[in-house]
Parts: sequence; C-alpha cells; structure tokens
Amino acid sequence: MLDEWKLAKLHRAQYRAVGNHSAVKICHWTKEAVRGNAPCYKQTFYGIKTANCLEMSPAITCNQRCLHCWRDTTIFSKGWIGPVDEPKEIILGCIEERRKLMIGFRGNKQVDKKFFEEALVPRHAAISLTGEPCMYPKIAELIEEFYSLNFESVYLVTSGTVPEALEKLRKLPTNIYISLTASNPIQYKELCKPVDPDCWQRIQRSLEIMRGMDTNTVIRITLINNINTENPQEFVHYVEKAKPKYVECKAYMHVGYSKDRLTEAHMPEMEKIRKFARAIEENSNYKIKSERTDSRVVLLERLAKR
Repeated sequence: MLDEWKLAKLHRAQYRAVGNHSAVKICHWTKEAVRGNAPCYKQTFYGIKTANCLEMSPAITCNQRCLHCWRDTTIFSKGWIGPVDEPKEIILGCIEERRKLMIGFRGNKQVDKKFFEEALVPRHAAISLTGEPCMYPKIAELIEEFYSLNFESVYLVTSGTVPEALEKLRKLPTNIYISLTASNPIQYKELCKPVDPDCWQRIQRSLEIMRGMDTNTVIRITLINNINTENPQEFVHYVEKAKPKYVECKAYMHVGYSKDRLTEAHMPEMEKIRKFARAIEENSNYKIKSERTDSRVVLLERLAKR
C-alpha cells in the first residue's frame, strides 16, 4: 500500500513494515519500562505490562488527517487498497520485527538481563500504532488470533469511523478505545479532516455500538488547548451515548508530524486537564479515579447505578 519513499520514511522513524500493510514500533514507554523506569499510564490505570507490549497496526493507512496526529497524515485512503495479509502472518511478523528493534537493549547496563529476556516475549497487544486499524478487513480475526497465540490482553484503539468492523467483532478486545476530539460536526471537520463526508455519523454509530460491548470500554478525549478545552460539558452527551466504563481526558502532545500543524501552546497543562475532567465529573455519572502527570492524563470511571 506504500511506495518505497514512504516506506523509507517510516523506517527512519523506527517503524518496521510487516507484509503489505502492517507496521510495528517500540514506543517511548516500552523503552523506559525495559530500562526499569516509569511504565506507560495504561499499566497504572489498567494493569498491562508495558515492557511486554507489542504496539502495532494492521493498517498503515487512515481515513482521517487529524491536525493533532503525530503520524504522517499524507498516508490516507477512502477504503482498502491492495492485498489483505493473514492475521497470523501479521502477528508473527510484528513479533519478529519487535525482537530485532529491542535486541540492542541486551548490552545496556541499565537493563536487567532476566527482565529483558522476559520483555522480548510480548504478552500485550496494542493495536494502535498508526492508521485506522478497523480499516483492515480482518480485524476481528486478528484479535482472535492474538488470543490464540496466548496474548494476555489486547487493546484496540479506533476513531470510530468504521462501525461495521466493530459490529463484526466476535471476541472482544480487553480494552476498546474510541478516540474523540470534537464535540460537534463542524469542529470535527476542522480538526480531523475526514476523507469521507459521513465519518461524523459513523462515529455516532460506533458510540452506540460501544454501549452494548461487554468489555473495558474507553472514550479518550484528546484535549487541544483553546480549541476543544473550553466547553467540556459538550462532550458529556457523547460519553452518555456510549456509556463507556472509563473516560480518559488526555492532552495533545506536541510531537512528531503534529509539530508542523500545531504549536507547543496547544498542549494543555495538567491543571487544565484536571479542570476539564472535573467538569465531566460534575455533569455526568463519572468519578475521577486516577491520573498520570507525566502523560498529562486523568481517568474517570463510570459509577454503578444507584
């Protein structure tokens, strides 16, 4: 799905392409965890082991070109183009490329050798690296294959623009995220620049589907300073539509390709994120549960019905 020039760009950015349309990369937090430092906030919130995380995507392409995205948003398409690789081939390829990317840590004096050898075997899959993973036609089979290969947890992060893929999921991921940045269709078009004109309506359908999912459901609201941080109550409608178990209020981070589109001033400080989360708490059936200052994120959990 990519030409040689774009593949070379991904390679320089420490991505490794797998097959015709997948990719894997070692994220900052996995590197930190392997060195014995602070893990990803998802370990704090949900208990996943950051050092054993396989962050990957079966679809390098996307149907949005979000201003806040740290990925290369020139890699987009309206629909699936080209061959469809088999889930098991994708996973085994990602595991092997991850091992190659991590092998340099073996000589790092900061790294405990026994811990490193354990970290070489991924036990958690984060289907979130780049692109829109639900565009991959066999996303349901991919999730099932992860479990078949003895992965302990599987996270799926989606924009919600492919609701038909969510409807076809047979075995649900451990956590399923819908990333929400806009509180109305006009703001959505400005921020996310969707390829298809009906993406906002598709997201609404995905929120309705999420409501019936019996797993850890999460809405992650990406906060961009002075763009979507000023009216938190407008997001409550969508939270209540989906009724996720958790809501994450997380700052936009001024990294990667987003630095060409936004400024450092668009990255909200922790106190502003807390204020936004408190407004959600005050106007919904959610309670602030935890936070991670280094990741600029606050977690809310849905209260049991009284």
